[in-house]
Amino acid sequence: MLTEFALLTALTLNSDEREVLRDKIDEWVKCFLPKLERESTREEKCRLIASVERQEFERFWSAREWRFCKFVGKNGFIFDEYKNKLEEFKVTSFQKRILRRNPNLSDVFIGRSEIEEENGKWNLKNELKDQLLSEGGEAIVLSQKFGENLMALRVAVFDSFLFTKKFCAGQIKWRTHLISDFEKATKNRSDDALVVPVHENVIRNFANIEIFDSGDKEEEDCLGWISIMEKCDGNLREKLKNGNATLDERKKIATGIKSGLEYLKKVGIFHCDKKLANFLFIGDVAKVCDFGLVWEISGRKSYRKLGYTRRGSKYRNDFALFAGTPGFAGRRQLGGLGIAGNDYFMFLFCDWKTIWSLNYRPIDDQEKNEIDKIILSCGVQNIKDKYGDINEDHVIENITKIISLKNASVSFVFDDPNLTKSCQMSNLKQQMTKCVNLTMQNLTKNILDQKWSNLCVPISVTTLLRFAIKNDLAFVDKKDSFTFDKILTTLTMMVYPRSLAGLNLNPKKEGNQFQRNDIETLLERICKKTYLKESGWEIIRTQGRNPEPAESTCEFEKGNF
Repeated sequence: MLTEFALLTALTLNSDEREVLRDKIDEWVKCFLPKLERESTREEKCRLIASVERQEFERFWSAREWRFCKFVGKNGFIFDEYKNKLEEFKVTSFQKRILRRNPNLSDVFIGRSEIEEENGKWNLKNELKDQLLSEGGEAIVLSQKFGENLMALRVAVFDSFLFTKKFCAGQIKWRTHLISDFEKATKNRSDDALVVPVHENVIRNFANIEIFDSGDKEEEDCLGWISIMEKCDGNLREKLKNGNATLDERKKIATGIKSGLEYLKKVGIFHCDKKLANFLFIGDVAKVCDFGLVWEISGRKSYRKLGYTRRGSKYRNDFALFAGTPGFAGRRQLGGLGIAGNDYFMFLFCDWKTIWSLNYRPIDDQEKNEIDKIILSCGVQNIKDKYGDINEDHVIENITKIISLKNASVSFVFDDPNLTKSCQMSNLKQQMTKCVNLTMQNLTKNILDQKWSNLCVPISVTTLLRFAIKNDLAFVDKKDSFTFDKILTTLTMMVYPRSLAGLNLNPKKEGNQFQRNDIETLLERICKKTYLKESGWEIIRTQGRNPEPAESTCEFEKGNF
């Protein structure tokens, strides 16, 4: 006999069926929530800052520009870096509760970058530990059976105290939404239509449980959610690293991912974390998943209710995201200028070592010509279009074999799963503010987890670049596009992601294992192009708004001291 959970995957249900299913899920939630337990190393001030990130401002641009917040009475205020007021907003019930417990946080400036790195962890009981599929920066994914349906369960935490002993199941409430509550989204409009993304190549959320503070009568601030979604068989990173996908399979995957991403854009969702692990499979069908880092332009609340977008002006302005995954982040989401590329794409048509070399191994013109011949022999005549982007359609239609370089070096393979998780740039900024100022004067020995020297390699190179911009090029950075933290962000997220290994951005022990950062290699990457990317200097030189430093080249020489 079919149980109520048999209705879970249905796209269309009548009102009675929906309420029966909703009641059944609510019963399950009541039993499941007490099993969730985690720790947090953050303080109440961090919760307050994070709550402002979830705020909806009158102007989306304010989400990018604010640097300080202040709470006075029933109102909150945000300010720019010079402490000029940008906007005023009504304090939420959640914020009021924090302020009542911590009156010292009222009527004082609180810096956006004061939010601490989260070093807490999940304490899953044996049952859930056995069901754990993956663990990310703010979410875990579990396998869970609902009736006869084996599903994936994504538990996302937006408030750092959620599911800790300080904020447990008895202090929260929830609201359950079903996919059958909505229709399929077909276009991008700023309206209140009850629609959600439905596409073969987009992961399907069958239900989403929004979690609120028990005192949040208006349900205005979602603190986390539990999404019941399709369970997949594996991800693209695993498949490509194993190297067992045929060319035809790779073409089908590329076409499917492209179709899914184009559909999401059509309905107003721009995915900003297109790393390999975020493309999953059910059989041979690719699925775009993980919507923790998206830019959404329609403002539809229905997208949030089913777990596809987040509340807050931050997610309505891609310049305000300030987050990404090393090697797969676009300039705009890191606070710079430029259109985000699809860095995942060429991974599909190269062997595992080759693609890393094409992305990050510095080459000269002779080496480029040799690689051109190899790629041409694979059927690809125009790997880039006239704008310098990968010519995806041409590659899919014409490639005849997987691109492979005999001299591809394993030393360029950025292959530590602990360092391919998305990270918030505020964490990097917070590390930097431990020193006296951002020019790194009087830097203490243990400010960062430095392996060989008092200054780790990317910090040293950033210091050199700042000096060159100011002194060699006589450039005055009036718009603060080339501050220390912005250059370091571009360097470690885009130019040479492996150099993040020298920064203590990953609190887990296994993520802090020794990984050599060779300054000579990094300087060579700064000065030279790779096959698929501009020189590191050119990427950094063009990262900000006009004016920018003059077109120039860089060289370095080795010396004996």
